Amino acid sequence: MAEPSKTKTVTRTVGLSAAGAVLAGQLVAHWEGMSTVAKHEKFDPPGVITVCGGITNYDWPWLKPGMKIPEEKCMQELQKLPQRYAVKVAQKCLPDLSTFPPYRQAAIASFAVNLGPDRICGTSIGPDLRAGRVKEACDAMVKYVNANGKYMTGLYRRRTDAMWGERPWCLREDDFVVPTPKPAPAPAPRPVQSWWARLPSSLLKLFGAN
Repeated sequence: MAEPSKTKTVTRTVGLSAAGAVLAGQLVAHWEGMSTVAKHEKFDPPGVITVCGGITNYDWPWLKPGMKIPEEKCMQELQKLPQRYAVKVAQKCLPDLSTFPPYRQAAIASFAVNLGPDRICGTSIGPDLRAGRVKEACDAMVKYVNANGKYMTGLYRRRTDAMWGERPWCLREDDFVVPTPKPAPAPAPRPVQSWWARLPSSLLKLFGAN
């Protein structure tokens, strides 16, 4: 008798929870902005081309300077970007990333979009998060505020801003509930007219009705 074939189970890595993905999309969009024309930014390493406020030629190898991307496509891709980078972080060093508090998930995803997964997994940040040393990990994000050897005020704000900073979000333990869309209200019932009101006006005059 032939042996039954063995089915290989494929495990899908989860990067962000639903709440984490919503927050990460908001955080990345806040800091990356929007540009539909591909170009090299002066603060990026040589050879890096950016478009849509965060997508680079590492994401799209075919991307060339001067290419124009429709804004609608940019928005769609930006929503996918944090999840894609979070999956890379989860595969490399933080398999339980999707179980972290949602604001922390978002901060890690935003940081990875900005600097790449290795700035988490190849530094003290990843090991500290795995070991539960949250403050140490979040504080270490503030070290990375230079681009091409120059201090960047924008990067410092991205790490430390009280409302939108990656470090403050990384330290947050509170939950976030994804809003549930409200159902559309039912249409109002049409008024029902009596048979008398539906009679032609000529007949109504015969009966003396106005």
